[in-house]
Amino acid sequence: MSRGGNPSPSDSPAWMRASIDEVVIEVTARPGASRRGVIGVSAERLIIGVNARPEKGKANDELIEYLARELRVPRSALLIVRGETLRRKTIRIITHEPATVSSRLHQIVKRH
Repeated sequence: MSRGGNPSPSDSPAWMRASIDEVVIEVTARPGASRRGVIGVSAERLIIGVNARPEKGKANDELIEYLARELRVPRSALLIVRGETLRRKTIRIITHEPATVSSRLHQIVKRH
């Protein structure tokens, strides 16, 4: 851990990469899940369940809404950069506080 209790880049799991103005996460979405939120973590991906079915982008919308709320960033700061129509997605979070976003991601994972 770095000073202040925030994870340092070397503490980051393989599914998360932080840079000066963004955090990129690798996610496996589970549409139609009975429980919304983080349901697991693999070595390479954060597994997140959403209630919506993958119809007309509803599951993607719910996934982005969930992450924005949990990370306390605007929805417009999140962008699916790879895997829009797949379960395996790469999501970019644009932020001036990547250490804070990384820390919140770690907290979300600890709660699951």
